[in-house]
Amino acid sequence: MKRKTSKAFVYLGASSIHGLGCFADIDIKKDELVRVWDGKDSRFIPVARAHASPQVHLIKRFGIRTARGYWVPLDFLRISTGWYMNHAAEPNIGSDDGDVTYYALRDIEAGEELTMDYRLMDEDYDNLDRDEVVPAAARPKSRRRR
Repeated sequence: MKRKTSKAFVYLGASSIHGLGCFADIDIKKDELVRVWDGKDSRFIPVARAHASPQVHLIKRFGIRTARGYWVPLDFLRISTGWYMNHAAEPNIGSDDGDVTYYALRDIEAGEELTMDYRLMDEDYDNLDRDEVVPAAARPKSRRRR
């Protein structure tokens, strides 16, 4: 499905979920692409290297945990707004690729916090406990392996 890109910008604000969060500056229509990061501002750090790093506290706080390591910002001094995206069991944005391309699962109002389901970011590691039910609208489409 070809999706239209929203003209919305994402800004940081106080979150009722956890500290800071990402918010839409204008209304976003269901199925519009939402630009929260471009994927060029991250790097992968294997678990052993991450845990031995002097920045381990930042890696664990901001990193996206996978079975083999963490995806973290290239530079902790310049972090895209998307790194502040909070989790929700019923998120308002989802991803077709499970990575950096996000779209609105429903209409989102200006000023509303944007949330994603962290459990869908990696096939091997869910970043949260598995006791929460993943809403059908947020489930990733099955991926074919070659």
